[in-house]
Amino acid sequence: MIEGIGVATALLGVIFSMRRHWLAWIWNIISSGIYGYVFYANQLYADMELQGLFIVLGCIGLFSWNQSEQNWQAERTSFSSLGIGVVCSLVMGLGLGLLHKKYLPDASYPFLDGVLAGFSVWATWLATQKKIANWIVWIGVDVLYIGLYIQKEMWGTACLYAVFIGLAYQGYREWSNSLKSID
Repeated sequence: MIEGIGVATALLGVIFSMRRHWLAWIWNIISSGIYGYVFYANQLYADMELQGLFIVLGCIGLFSWNQSEQNWQAERTSFSSLGIGVVCSLVMGLGLGLLHKKYLPDASYPFLDGVLAGFSVWATWLATQKKIANWIVWIGVDVLYIGLYIQKEMWGTACLYAVFIGLAYQGYREWSNSLKSID
């Protein structure tokens, strides 16, 4: 039941993000609180820790998007910034994996969980900064998360992430159209 509530609030967060509406961050914060518990119960500690960071980033996103003009435009990300993001995500993820493997012996898939958490932090940061690349990063992350959640028999969450892929693609298209209209 709690996973189902997490699914519903997470979907609302993505739907409002696609529409570039600040309420996305409220739903994302609520969803992160719920999923913090769900991931703890499933020994996915990097995902659990990630939810705490998502709450902090949600507050940043809420402030940033609320301070923006109503019809703000998405922005592109430089190639060098993308490269730095990939490297930082991998370093963070592998570091989390090492820490969890050493100090939390019951951690499930510590390296995969850690790396996906690293890329999730980066994707969320890109979203707070209104960068269109966030949608592409999310698509890649979500594909891998589906496999992890299937392995953990978290069927509702695996289905949610399948829906996230479609929504991320749609969000990318919508944000791309707004980019083209100002180029």
